[in-house]
Order: sequence, then C-alpha cells, then structure tokens
Amino acid sequence: MNAHPSGRFLHFFGASVLDQILLSGANFIAGFAMIRFTSDVAYGQFVLAQSAVLLLISAQAAWLSGPVTAIAPRKSPELRAKVVGALGASQTRFLRRLALVLLVVPAVGFAFGLWSASVALAAAGTILAGWAALQREYRRSVLLIYARPQWMLRADCVYVLVMLLGIALALQGRALAGPAAIAALVAAGWAGATVAHRMLAADPGWVSGDAAPFWREIRSVGLWSAVGAVIYWLFAQSYNYVLATRLDLTAVTNVNAARLVLMPVFVFMYGVNNLLTSTASNWLAEFGLSRMLRRMAVLTLLISVIDLIYFAIAWALRDWLIGDLMHKTIGDQDRLLILWGCVALVFLPREVLQAALYALKRVKSMAWLIGLSALLSLTLMWFGIPRWGAAAVLIGQVAGECANLIGLAWLLWRHVEPARAPE
Repeated sequence: MNAHPSGRFLHFFGASVLDQILLSGANFIAGFAMIRFTSDVAYGQFVLAQSAVLLLISAQAAWLSGPVTAIAPRKSPELRAKVVGALGASQTRFLRRLALVLLVVPAVGFAFGLWSASVALAAAGTILAGWAALQREYRRSVLLIYARPQWMLRADCVYVLVMLLGIALALQGRALAGPAAIAALVAAGWAGATVAHRMLAADPGWVSGDAAPFWREIRSVGLWSAVGAVIYWLFAQSYNYVLATRLDLTAVTNVNAARLVLMPVFVFMYGVNNLLTSTASNWLAEFGLSRMLRRMAVLTLLISVIDLIYFAIAWALRDWLIGDLMHKTIGDQDRLLILWGCVALVFLPREVLQAALYALKRVKSMAWLIGLSALLSLTLMWFGIPRWGAAAVLIGQVAGECANLIGLAWLLWRHVEPARAPE
C-alpha cells in the first residue's frame, strides 16, 4: 500500500526530469544564441522580458495553480473537472481583458515619443508573452492534476520547437533582434498552450461553470502565497532591473551570461520544485511530518550532489564555455560564477522547506519572512553596487536566500517539536 505514492512520485519525477532536460536545453540554446549573435541591448531586452514573464508565472502558480493542485485531486472526478474548467475559463477572460488594457501603454509611449520603436515593441511583446505563458502554465498544471506528465512533455516539445525556430528567425534581423526574440516567446507560449488545451478538451473535456465558489475556496491560501511569490521575485529576479537602473544593459548581460553557464542546474531545480508541493502534501497525509521531512531530506541530498557535480564540470570548463563557445568576455567572471553557484546551493533546501511549510498551511508566516528577506537583499543590492559592482546583486541575493532559509528552518522546527511526541 505504501509503495503506491512512492511509485507515483518516481513516475512523475522521471517525466519531470525529461521535461526539464528538454526545457533546460532549449533555454540554454536560446540564451547562448542571443548572447553570441546579437548585441548586449537585444540580449538585455530578452532577459528583462523573461524575468517579467517569470514574475507572472510565479504569481499565478501561487495564487491559482498551486492551490488548485492541492484541492482538485481530493474532489470527485465530476467536481474536479468543474473546478479546473471553471477556473480556467475565468482565468482566460481576465487575462484577455488585462492584456488589451496593458497594450495601450507601449502604444502611447511610442505615439508620444517617450519610447523608441524597439522599446515599444519589446514591451508589447513582453505583455503578449506573459499572457501566453500564463495560459500555457495553467494547462500544464491541469495535466499534472490528471497525472499526465507524458502529455505535458509532448506539449513542451511543441513549445521548444516553436521557440527555437523563432529565435533562429530573430537572429536574422539584427536591428530588432530583441523584440523578435520576445515574439518567439509569444508564439511558443501560444503553441504550447493550444496543444495542452486540445489534449484536455479530448479527455476529460473542459467543463464550464461558476468559478466564484472555487475562487473563494482557494483564496485563503492563494492570497498570502501570491504575496509571498511576488515579494520573492523582488530579490530573486529584480536584480536585472536593479542593474539596468544603476548600471546599464551590459551589466545585465554579464550577470546573465554567468548564470547561463549554470542554467541547466536552475531549470532542473525549477522542474523538481513543480512537484515538491503536491509531493509534500501527499507524504504528510500518508506518513506524518517526521517521515515526510526525512524523505525530502534524502531527495535534497541527491539533487544537491548532482548540482555540485555539474558545477565542478562547468567550473573546469568555464574559460572554454564563456570565451570560446559564447565568444563573451565577462567582467569579474569567477566571482559571478561562484556567487551563482551559492545561489543554486541555497535555492534547493529553501524550496524543500517552503514546500513542507506550504503543506502545513503556514503561508502567511512565509510571506512575512520572504518580505524581510527581500528587504535585506534589495538593500545590499542597491547600496552594494558602488563597492562590489554588478556582483552586488548576487551578494544581496545570496544573503536574502540564506536569511529566508534560516527563517523557514525555524518555522518548521516549531512544528517538528510538538509533532515529534505523537509520531
């Protein structure tokens, strides 16, 4: 009986690894092509668009996808279909209206001469890319709710093919390579969303209904989770905007070029993170808090070893990867790589602790903790640039991640101590 949850997790984990290898490889190729064959401005626009899209995805995962993933599996098949269908239709209507309103901003900016054509096109493309990404991500989460990771993998194959084809086309137009690459994200997002939508339409079918009761059901968890996700983005992704504001797009390019070397590690961990919350909830219900934490500790150790092996290989080959393969010169190269390695090393245990606390519904406490960590991080970023240069944004991020990790461990310890005696 106990083997079934573990077997199901291994099945999901294996499919997730394949999926993340695919996405990681595609993102690496796209980033490498942009940094190798376009200007710093074009690559900087592409990175800023990706950061904005990631913020939207994180907020939606916390506000909508995460809570739905937690409540839908416990529903009857008929009610489950109604939950995901009604919320999906509600999301589509809201995003359509919001995107149309936001597209007025770059149009006005260009019409009044406030933005150049390139900047206006990049901003409009980012809005459309965010719209497409949110539609795609919700459908991917529904595929996981229905235990269909292979279907998600097929949809992501379409996404990758369209994105890489779009990036290849973008490289042909040097002047507008940045906006064209963002357009590739738009086309790929819509292609992936359309394929996943059709899969779900065929089985089990989209069921419409009143979404209001389901929004009320997820609101208590989703509100604080979304607040925490947005605040976390402030110190996990806003470094690009800090660099662009305090320095220039060349600094954005340098920091992200160093990150590109470790991109497979980050994308792989994002894929594992997609399964952590549902897995932690299942293990907590099945085995109790102590056994859940032991299992997640083993998982953390295994993935950390993989990460360290990759980092060692990347470090040994760093000059070839950056100089020969990417044809890039990065200021303060070694320090940036080491700092990104530290970010990756802290990221994983922090995500594991966060998943455990999410299963325990300590979302509000986590939101406050993330806020304090973000304040520390952004303060070090902003005031550290005159002293450390571009590396200040990573020093601030490492400090914020460490503070967050310590706080999460303390919150979890408060639950472990009372729970240890009954178990």
